[in-house]
Amino acid sequence: MFRKIVIILIFIGSIFDSSVYGQSREMGIMLGVMNYKGDLQKSTYAGENNLPGIGFLYRRSYSNHWAFKTAISYGHVTGDDAQSDDPFNKNRNLNFRTSILEGTGQFEFNFFPYQTANPSTIFTPYMSVGLSVFKFNPKAYYNGGYVELQPLGTEGQGTLANPDKKLYKRTNLAFVFGGGFKWKIGRRWSVVLESVVRKTYTDYLDDVSGVYADPNAIRVEYGKTAYFLSDRSIVKNNTGNIGRQRGDNTNRDWYHFTGVQFTYTLSKHYIDQCRPFRIKLW
Repeated sequence: MFRKIVIILIFIGSIFDSSVYGQSREMGIMLGVMNYKGDLQKSTYAGENNLPGIGFLYRRSYSNHWAFKTAISYGHVTGDDAQSDDPFNKNRNLNFRTSILEGTGQFEFNFFPYQTANPSTIFTPYMSVGLSVFKFNPKAYYNGGYVELQPLGTEGQGTLANPDKKLYKRTNLAFVFGGGFKWKIGRRWSVVLESVVRKTYTDYLDDVSGVYADPNAIRVEYGKTAYFLSDRSIVKNNTGNIGRQRGDNTNRDWYHFTGVQFTYTLSKHYIDQCRPFRIKLW
């Protein structure tokens, strides 16, 4: 699925490529940090959980105000109940870390006239919106190493006791929005500062979503490691936690990439359009 959607995003860009004459083209590298918001981190941003990310991009400007960017990025996000001030989270005692491999396509709107190939434009703030497809694989730190969580059905997925609850898919979609600032630093080089948020269509980026399942049923089908990782509560209820809240399934998970882009202009041609909402594709 991931490959198919990346191909679709590239195909969309190629359609625009073949439709317009003389656009400004650039490619570059993205360096920054990734962070997440979900059941193990309620705040939108926690600096202590920043992890490095990297990516490669291709941008095509169709006018001084409109551009389309495709990019592939890779990084990690993490969360840990031990860092929380909430007594519920601290007692729940869960942690996770996941890699994220993403392909994205985003439309960008420049507030000021801007194209890297246009010598009369220098800088602009901008906003972007688009879609991403990403692969993730949450793991928990346990017994001195990281253990993959999805195959363990930690909330009873795939067990005989929960036949209608399937293991979640580790490839998913996200709605993308954000913005930044573009600035040319030479005839062909530009620097872009950007922060873009992804609202995902999964609540299992951190492997936490619903209620506690029967740990004994999990042990029968997935083993002792799954049994221990399904409920790591420091203090358990006298009758167990089965059916009690483990996560909040009313809010899906988010992640974001904040960083800097260094881009190189590939073309000398540009379209000198100044009207901000004017975009001609044929």
